[in-house]
Amino acid sequence: MLDVLYVEDNPDDADVFSRVIRKMEKDISYKVINLGSEAIDYLNAQGRYQKDTAPLPKLLLLDLDLSEYSGFEIIQKARSLARTRLLPIVVFSTSDSPQDITQSLSLGANAYVVKPGSYQSINQLLRRLCDFWLIDNNVVTT
Repeated sequence: MLDVLYVEDNPDDADVFSRVIRKMEKDISYKVINLGSEAIDYLNAQGRYQKDTAPLPKLLLLDLDLSEYSGFEIIQKARSLARTRLLPIVVFSTSDSPQDITQSLSLGANAYVVKPGSYQSINQLLRRLCDFWLIDNNVVTT
């Protein structure tokens, strides 16, 4: 089972995420995908993920500003698939735009979190997110 699927096309943000997760006391499995189209393939278990059904993560952490497909399109696609319709989705974006927040939640995101600026703040935030979404939250899978 995969704990977190992080869809992020900024290599620096992906690197910070990976470093924070590896330093946690908890054994958290994760995969970082940097293309919107690959994220859709993963969630739909198609394309290069067709042969081995991609393990459904406990949490989809999603940036909005991606190449090929936006985070909005990924939320919409995830909610349209039986396999991922109940998957917890947390938007993790630098945007604090009320329109982005409203649109994300309207499309079916479970939460919207603005990325903080410092490594220490990101570290604390990711720890809280993992504690809640991976430990405290009860998930029903289809």
